[in-house]
Amino acid sequence: MSVSSPQAEVVIPDTVVVPAEISALDALHGAADRFALESASATSAILDRPAEREMAAAVRASRAAERSLLAADGSPTANGMAAALVPARQRVVMPLAEGNYRITSRYGARQNPFGGGAQFHYGVDLAAPLGTPIHAVADGVVTYVGQGRAGRSSMLIIIEHEIEDQMVYTWYNHMYASGLYVEPGQAVEAGQVIAGVGNNGNSTGPHLHLEVHTDDQLSTVNPLTWLQEQGAVDVGQL
Repeated sequence: MSVSSPQAEVVIPDTVVVPAEISALDALHGAADRFALESASATSAILDRPAEREMAAAVRASRAAERSLLAADGSPTANGMAAALVPARQRVVMPLAEGNYRITSRYGARQNPFGGGAQFHYGVDLAAPLGTPIHAVADGVVTYVGQGRAGRSSMLIIIEHEIEDQMVYTWYNHMYASGLYVEPGQAVEAGQVIAGVGNNGNSTGPHLHLEVHTDDQLSTVNPLTWLQEQGAVDVGQL
């Protein structure tokens, strides 16, 4: 009389505890692997056949491809950490190259150089030789080129920037018409030469008058403080 051997009982757990250091995808694959090991008596015969060996290899390759895709799109990877998708901070540069200028009038209250009396200075004056290249402080779009407005004399360039989800406008003043190198609607990059320093309008010497506006209602901030907060670098470091 032949006696058949009892089949090994296979127990599949109702839940799978996923350690924090592995991904859910690996946990599922791990559970499947453990089930396969517990059923080794059944699978060993199957994997002895060439077709099934090829299928098993294909499954392993598929798992590797899935892990690569998940890592690429920022989903949790095998160590349980999501791939960091941190946007690069927008480049901000000084409007004049280092060594080419000196500060002659700062932002804030001052004596009016034309006729005396108290005056609020809405920008910073950077004295430099005539024609010194003026650089766009950040990527943006030129919104105005022409005669001064809102009390600003001579020629004026206004550039609109979006920096860290905030709209900012930089104003460049006192150039000559021949020293304007951009036009309205033109996209510019940080460090691009947009004009040459002039001595036009209410000016006591060649300089760039730079303003930073935080809205389109002429609200201003200290340009030097703003540039420092944005981590502005010399154009030579781009």
